[in-house]
Amino acid sequence: MKKDLFLNLDFSQAALSAKEIAAAEAKVSGLEIPFFAKYTPDFDAMSEVAKKYQSKKNIIVEGNGGSISTMRAFWNCFGNDTDKNVFLLDTDDPDFIADIKNRCQKDNTLLIVVNRSGNNIQTISGYLTLRDYETIFVTANESALYKIGLKHNIPLYNTTTENPQMAGRFSGNTEFSLIPAAIAGINIKEISKGASETYEKCAPNKPFSENPALQFALALDKLEKLGYTELFLSIYSKKLYGFFELIIQLFHESVCKDGKGQTFYGGDAPENQHHTLQRFNSGRKNSAGIFMTVENFKDNTDIKVPDDIKDIECRGVKLAELEKLSMQDIIHTEFKGTWKDTTEQKIPAINIKIDEVTPENAGRLTAFLQYVTYYSAVLRDVDPFNQPGVEKSKEYIFKLVAEK
Repeated sequence: MKKDLFLNLDFSQAALSAKEIAAAEAKVSGLEIPFFAKYTPDFDAMSEVAKKYQSKKNIIVEGNGGSISTMRAFWNCFGNDTDKNVFLLDTDDPDFIADIKNRCQKDNTLLIVVNRSGNNIQTISGYLTLRDYETIFVTANESALYKIGLKHNIPLYNTTTENPQMAGRFSGNTEFSLIPAAIAGINIKEISKGASETYEKCAPNKPFSENPALQFALALDKLEKLGYTELFLSIYSKKLYGFFELIIQLFHESVCKDGKGQTFYGGDAPENQHHTLQRFNSGRKNSAGIFMTVENFKDNTDIKVPDDIKDIECRGVKLAELEKLSMQDIIHTEFKGTWKDTTEQKIPAINIKIDEVTPENAGRLTAFLQYVTYYSAVLRDVDPFNQPGVEKSKEYIFKLVAEK
């Protein structure tokens, strides 16, 4: 891939053989391009929607699971670059809903209800508690939510993403994520551009040597076979931290089936170095490390040390020496120290490096993660697009609601 997204598998300890690589390449080369990678969003329609609601200061995005996780990642990256206030509602916690209502006045707030299936009791209940706000629905045709929209004369933005392959967690480059992002003032064309480039680079017909998504997926599959059933995900960027939940959503729901798949844990770094790194480096030896880093931060703050404390030493270093560094140097050092410790212990370690956090790179990362997930499921012979482990609980919820 371009230098904007770099994958380092040199210390993965996967030791992939030529036979394993050939088998994986053969397994995916005949696959059709998945629907999520060939879908084209309607930018003209989304631009009109964004213009229509551009005066709204507060945006409430209501949805669950995959329908909202990519929007959370985008907002975490670029929310500070807009003049909007976005509230992500993915719960039926009444206190949280009350807090949102207290902070959002009716005249300057838009409620966007996003639900791919349109048949989620939780989402519909949330809408009913917030229906005094001006509202739009992004949902599927003929669903319960769609029918509510017709009854209540609510603008409906339905897409052609009713394809069974388009589970909510794979909808990052569709209207389900892009409409809320556009209304929130995020550059969705750049996001989609980065995603489209990466879909092409990671397509099933690309040879293994040129396909980083397949390389990553096969390394994870091999590590699982070697007993590394857990993945310590450490994200050295507050802006990219929003991708943590998306990664969990994608991998756990798509790959962890039939007694297969790995568990992600970890999160925000370097903060997790003060607690969860202990478990990773010194606990059970069943974890591999995935370290997500940023090469160039937008605001590289220099360090200034007052004269009266320059002679104070911290671990053998005089504070005056810190003036030679920036905060970018510090966070890079935090990662490099942890990486060195991990690799010296021969613990499997993988680095995903982003050149800088831009909308284009957010799109690249989203598409890359989708393809890694897809290939991970295919390599384990499980369906990437179903979620049998959560359907039974949904049935019980609907049954209990009906009984009440």
